[in-house]
Amino acid sequence: MTTLTAMAALHPYEDLYFNALVDTKTPGALAKRYDMDWAPAQRQLLEYLLARYPDDTLRVWPKRDWFLRVLPQKDRDRVITLESPHAADFYLFGNDKGQARPPILSRPWGVARYYLHPRVDLPRLLERPPIYAIHAYGNLVASLVAKDVEPYHAAYDDVATNGDPLAHSDFDIYAYDGALYYLSADCPPPAPSRADFQIFLHITPADIADLPAAHREFGFENRDFRFDLHTAFFDGKCVIRQPLPDYAIERIATGVYIKGELIWSADINLAARAAALVAYDSILAGDYGAPVAQSDFDLYLRGNALTYLKESCAEGDADARFFLHITPSDPADLPPDRRERGFANLDFHFADHGAYVGDICAATRALSDYPIERIRTGQFVSGEGAVWCAEVELGE
Repeated sequence: MTTLTAMAALHPYEDLYFNALVDTKTPGALAKRYDMDWAPAQRQLLEYLLARYPDDTLRVWPKRDWFLRVLPQKDRDRVITLESPHAADFYLFGNDKGQARPPILSRPWGVARYYLHPRVDLPRLLERPPIYAIHAYGNLVASLVAKDVEPYHAAYDDVATNGDPLAHSDFDIYAYDGALYYLSADCPPPAPSRADFQIFLHITPADIADLPAAHREFGFENRDFRFDLHTAFFDGKCVIRQPLPDYAIERIATGVYIKGELIWSADINLAARAAALVAYDSILAGDYGAPVAQSDFDLYLRGNALTYLKESCAEGDADARFFLHITPSDPADLPPDRRERGFANLDFHFADHGAYVGDICAATRALSDYPIERIRTGQFVSGEGAVWCAEVELGE
């Protein structure tokens, strides 16, 4: 009857029963000598989590799919258990001889594997108050801890409200607080293991000497990373954060590969963007005066630079290549290989000299430093010809 009474009191954790020879009266005494939970408590933790977040997909670590088998199918469909702790939002911790530590840190190989990619500080997580805990005999059996995603929430709200994206693709990309942020308002959680989901990030510095020695041969620093190691998920959104180097950056190329296939990419020229923004601010201030020509883009001339400006600029308006032909006042100023044609060819891609700023796109292209008689410019599509064209007569 004593045993039956004790096991009834412990239900549903009958496996935690200890006989009368063991000290079960002193709080914490059992947990210092014995493992308190091998799995049954995980069901109650998950049931609590499902009830607290009735509409969300829950990303849980560690990966123990057999935890889910005791749940109804509709609940199983809302829980993703992960092999990597870094992409999880909730953590199930058991009590291992008084140490409420995750299994990955209880074995040497686990410690090594975790600290190779320390994106989530699991020991620090254990210091956070659990959002739910289970006790028996006055001992902690298991606890449920939530990742602190408030910094990601704050970054998302601040950037999405006040920032101008450097690029649009599957993600909006921002530079913010010394890091590159990838934001998506519609971001389904990845499968439990997404090692095949890789984000490439190539950073070209303004001064090649700033590159680490191992990267100088390539001309850029390779900071490729795995999607789930740098991402926070909440409210159907995801925020990816990757710190940027502290040297001056000229260009960023980034995008996503899944199983070796390029899904999307973005080429961000920060130097060109800065020049275009300065020109745009000067145009708004009236420093450039009236445009010298108007077509799809308004053209402004100042010194030896031509600025292209378009308001209500939809994504893709600047995709067609820009042609720029300069006719000098004195043909002798042309390079010898251009004298037969009578003009200098300064054609360019928008990504090399321009930037999107909200729904405005602007580009600044430096011109030749000799006197110019005529400028002919516009955009063309290979095989289709000019999309638009404008001529500027400068005369003397």
